[in-house]
Amino acid sequence: MAKYVSKSPRATYLNYRDLDLGVNNIIGNTSYEQPKIWGEKYFKNNFDRLVQVKTKFDPTNFFRNEQSIPSLLSLGHNIW
Repeated sequence: MAKYVSKSPRATYLNYRDLDLGVNNIIGNTSYEQPKIWGEKYFKNNFDRLVQVKTKFDPTNFFRNEQSIPSLLSLGHNIW
């Protein structure tokens, strides 16, 4: 298969998990710092805002995978 470069280098596949970029602990809690390393590379300046949205709408981190945005409440952080 030949290498592929999109017209926009920011393009990505929907639901594609680039596990070489970084992963969370799937069993047990992941620290905020661990996903922040790869999250800032992938989401740029939007990572902290995405964490706030995830905390508001999924506080128990029910919807999680190897590269999901962490929920601060599931990590034991007090956001109030």
